[in-house]
This record gives sequence, structure tokens and C-alpha cells, in this order.
Amino acid sequence: MQIIAYEERYEEQAKDLLVELQRYLASLDKRGVLVVKDAFRDGYFGMVRDEIAKHGGKILLAVNGEKAVGMVVCKLLADGGEAVFTTSCPKTGFICDLVVTESERGRGIGKALLAAAERYFAEHGCAYAQLEVFAPNAKAGELYRKAGYEVNCLYLSKSIK
Repeated sequence: MQIIAYEERYEEQAKDLLVELQRYLASLDKRGVLVVKDAFRDGYFGMVRDEIAKHGGKILLAVNGEKAVGMVVCKLLADGGEAVFTTSCPKTGFICDLVVTESERGRGIGKALLAAAERYFAEHGCAYAQLEVFAPNAKAGELYRKAGYEVNCLYLSKSIK
């Protein structure tokens, strides 16, 4: 297995990985809010590519032979917007999505993708790496905690119907 920068020839496999991640997250969502809409596969991937272009980001793939078995989506968040008034951190690397296909989980691929993302952020002058994890996704939370990530913000929700 090797970690490479995204290449167009892996586009369909990358889309499949994102769909797999969304289906997994939807299966964990007790609220039933997370779903995989018909337009998700192409629409979300298009949005990811737009965000990467806008924020100088990168997609990294874990490839085994000719098969993409994992991916991480990285964005570079430069100082600006609200941060001008609220933080002293000039640049943060943000992990949007990290997924390893189910059959390959538990083999260190997520850890390798996370480390590759952190190297990418360091190479681009980021002071911090940041991510969000869906609270019911305990395995991902454990991976991130073991890698040294700490909770610094909690998003809470409740039904108001």
C-alpha cells in the first residue's frame, strides 16, 4: 500500500469511497438525518474538488495495486474571515473526509492517511491540523485521539419537533 496524490484515473474509486463513508455515517445516525441522496456521488465529489481548488487543498489516496482503498481530503485554511478577529493561528490544515474501505480497515491505512495529511499541512506552513468527527463514529474518534487530536469544540443538537 502506498499513499499518493489524487490522480484522475482514480476518480470513480474516489467517488465510491465517499459514498461508502456517507452510507456508513448514515447507518450510525440515530436521528435519521444523514442520508445518501441520488445526486451525492457526483455532486459531493464535485463540491470536494471545488473546495480543494478554492482552499489550496489536496486529495491523498491509499492505493493497493491499482485499487484506491482509502482517501483523505485536505484543505488549507488561511487567516481570514472571522479568524482575523478571533484567533492568533495564521493557517490551519483541515481534514474534510477520511475513509478506508471496509475490507481494509484495521490495517493502519487510516493512520497512514492521517500522517500524510499532517505532513502536507506542515509543508504548507500550517500551525494546526483540525477535523470534525461524527460523534457516533467511535472508531474514527479513537484513531484521532490516538494520533494526538483533542476535543476543542462540541456541536450539540436536539430535535425541536
